[in-house]
Amino acid sequence: MTRLTQGVFISMLMLGTAHAAGGIGSVWGTGSDDESISITWTVPSGDYDHVGSSYKVCYRKTPTLNVCGGSENYTAPNSFTATGLNSDTEYKFKVWCYCKKKNWRGKWKDAKWRKIGTYKQSTLPESEPDVLISNIAVVDVAPGSSSDDASIDVEVNYTNPAAFEFVRTCYKKLGNMTSMNSICSDRNDPPSSWGSSDHGRGWLDVEPAPSGTVFSFGSLRQCRQYKVVSYGFYDGVNTGLKLGETNAHTPGDCKANKMAVLIVDDYKETVLHEYAQMVSRIYDQHLFQHLAERYGNELHTAQKLMTEEERVDLVQPQALLEYLISTDSEVWEQWQTERYLQQQRMTLDNFVEDKYPELYQDLLDEIPQQQERAKWTSSLF
Repeated sequence: MTRLTQGVFISMLMLGTAHAAGGIGSVWGTGSDDESISITWTVPSGDYDHVGSSYKVCYRKTPTLNVCGGSENYTAPNSFTATGLNSDTEYKFKVWCYCKKKNWRGKWKDAKWRKIGTYKQSTLPESEPDVLISNIAVVDVAPGSSSDDASIDVEVNYTNPAAFEFVRTCYKKLGNMTSMNSICSDRNDPPSSWGSSDHGRGWLDVEPAPSGTVFSFGSLRQCRQYKVVSYGFYDGVNTGLKLGETNAHTPGDCKANKMAVLIVDDYKETVLHEYAQMVSRIYDQHLFQHLAERYGNELHTAQKLMTEEERVDLVQPQALLEYLISTDSEVWEQWQTERYLQQQRMTLDNFVEDKYPELYQDLLDEIPQQQERAKWTSSLF
């Protein structure tokens, strides 16, 4: 055999070996996600021709051996997508065609399954779900120049997986007879009575409202506790997504209520409890029923709303007193000016002065200190 003939023979052996190991074509990926992989391959041509345009695809996890978890026989086109796969996992694909081969004489023969190629591809890691993290916080309160000119500023922050069309923030004075959650979470505008100039309740829409937007509410009452809640609205969605809620207390000249708040904060288990028991004995019925008869049936509605907000039984005298005092509500002010209570010297101030004279003097001394601290704190802003 001549040297030239030997070279041709060796080359033919090498080509035949490559086809046997790698196949008669190529396979490559066209896309993937956390549960699917798409592949395509070369259409047999030249010395190979498929019969009936038939292909077979087999795939399995690596390094699993000799097991094909998925297999399909089908005709053209030359592409395939495996679905329902595990995330972040490598898969091995093999593709065959039912092909006949042209012999050295140029005639087609020997139709059988022949491997086109092999391909390895990993699915993507499973994506983390979008989680909305949000909060609302009071950033400033101010007494204003009059009793109806206090203000509250709140800041709304959130991580934003999809931009809100607008953000709505609502407020209401605690003890107000209207529950604002259902109203504020509805895309339809709240009623006209919810104007932002109303010291009892109000709302404000801001579009767009990126994270960190500050909502400012003025014309509020001094010495009042307000509840503030915020909702984000996606485009085309009628119900807002709650971003958070908080309470804010407006400063100002709070008069006798300053002493009441001090008692609630520091002496709830002693002075207030004894006061509640003594006052409740004056009435033949529950204290709440007495207030409802005197100040109107709307207190029954208030009781329901207060119970939902504070999670306490407001029929009990002590719980009712704690609520009325700590929220500085108008009901408390009206009650403390009731003629019968004044005649019996049963206002909280008088009760403390009579029963706890040393404590009464301490509280009188403490109130100016708190006022000075409040002025100093407000000057920082």
